[in-house]
Amino acid sequence: MFLNRLLLFIMALCLGSLLVRMHLPIPFLLGGLLTALLCKTLTHRSDVSWPKQWREYALMVAGYGIGSTFTADTWNNFLAELVGVAEATIVILAASIALAFVTAKLARENLKSCIMGMLPGGMTLTMLLCEDDKEVNPNVVMVMQILRLLGVVITVPFLVIWLLNAQVTGSSVALPNHGGVHWLVVVPLSILGSFIATKIHMPTPKLLGPILATAAFSVFDGGVQPVPFWLMAAAQASIGLFMGMQLDADRIVKTEKMVPYILIGTAILIVVSIGMANVLSARYSFSLVTAFLAMAPGGIAEMSLAGMSMGENVSIILTYQLVRVLVINIFIPPLLAWWFKAKQA
Repeated sequence: MFLNRLLLFIMALCLGSLLVRMHLPIPFLLGGLLTALLCKTLTHRSDVSWPKQWREYALMVAGYGIGSTFTADTWNNFLAELVGVAEATIVILAASIALAFVTAKLARENLKSCIMGMLPGGMTLTMLLCEDDKEVNPNVVMVMQILRLLGVVITVPFLVIWLLNAQVTGSSVALPNHGGVHWLVVVPLSILGSFIATKIHMPTPKLLGPILATAAFSVFDGGVQPVPFWLMAAAQASIGLFMGMQLDADRIVKTEKMVPYILIGTAILIVVSIGMANVLSARYSFSLVTAFLAMAPGGIAEMSLAGMSMGENVSIILTYQLVRVLVINIFIPPLLAWWFKAKQA
């Protein structure tokens, strides 16, 4: 088993290196993702997997890398753009819920399952809720969340290059070094952030904890050095391998009638994101690529890493993505519980 995983990891790094030479964004994450998908598609082996614990270690490294881009100016920008952040969050959530209603009606599927499956950035929370809610179909939620996330992660970086004329200026692994505390601070900072986030039941604690801890340290201490190329490349490959391994053919077969609606819904969310990105870009004068990645219905790590590779304002992307994830994880569960309880009354 260990040798199989080691071979997968090496293949992911090799494919990621090839994508670097092709000047593609988030190359090692895409390398891991494509390696896992190819392995599952071509070999049909059920004994190949990627440990969740390894993915969580990788998220801690990525969280440090993302958090290190946060500065005092970022916080000031957030306060100045508070209205835009709120509008962006409301628009993408409203679009997601509207699409969930349409999908549930056309596919004749459970509405609560469709809402949980369509929420952008709430994959961890929705899967936990599925375990406690017998009214929800976990297969539907899992397939919807994974296909949406994979669709966004694969298509959005290419869309911003082909449609918005963005250019890959780096690999999203070799981050600029502006001085500051040595990168080895990643170890205590990430562990501390992850520990506190887990204790207070923060969503996706292995990622958000290190992001917030590093960002706070960076703001108050004046900055930290980025992690080295090889460590960020390994972290991206690990995240990509875990994502790819989550796509289970059996789950898709059980919910095959949902797949067209999921793909169309994801495409509509991306279009809505582009529309709102134009509004934000014109209002706040940051680039359209930054605004699009900030709005895109993907994950914090994936969209932030894509922004790094294109030389975009990662702190803006992080802020908008982070606020949306926190809103989804803090406010959506009680609202869903209230809504469906009121309907049953």
